[in-house]
Amino acid sequence: MNYIRQDYIQAIYRLSKEKGYTNNKNISDYFSISRPSVSEMIKKLVEDGLVIQDKTKIYLSESGDKSAKEVLSKHRVWECFLVDVLGLDGSIVHNQSDLLEHVTSDEMFAALNKFLDYPKKSPNGKRIYTNENI
Repeated sequence: MNYIRQDYIQAIYRLSKEKGYTNNKNISDYFSISRPSVSEMIKKLVEDGLVIQDKTKIYLSESGDKSAKEVLSKHRVWECFLVDVLGLDGSIVHNQSDLLEHVTSDEMFAALNKFLDYPKKSPNGKRIYTNENI
């Protein structure tokens, strides 16, 4: 999955937390892009089986939810590494982790996760979903 799709899946995941769904306007506002651009990507994500659209409501499918949690877990494990191992300041860690999550293979993620002893929470206390049952 390319990084733009990953960003959309994460955005839908985050925006759906409160009500269980989001909509085109919320996603458009989140990315500061036009609604037609969002509609085009949502169509692609529906075709990929990652998103379900019911009129104006946009949900993640089971597979989309799993994908979002995997990308968020990569992001948060990178935050752990950057803060705990490299000692970087928390103010730059989020942006760096956002870049790294997109280029981290499953093998690299497994090695990094093992090196960090499978953290359960990011430095700011957010869940690392892939490590919850380890």
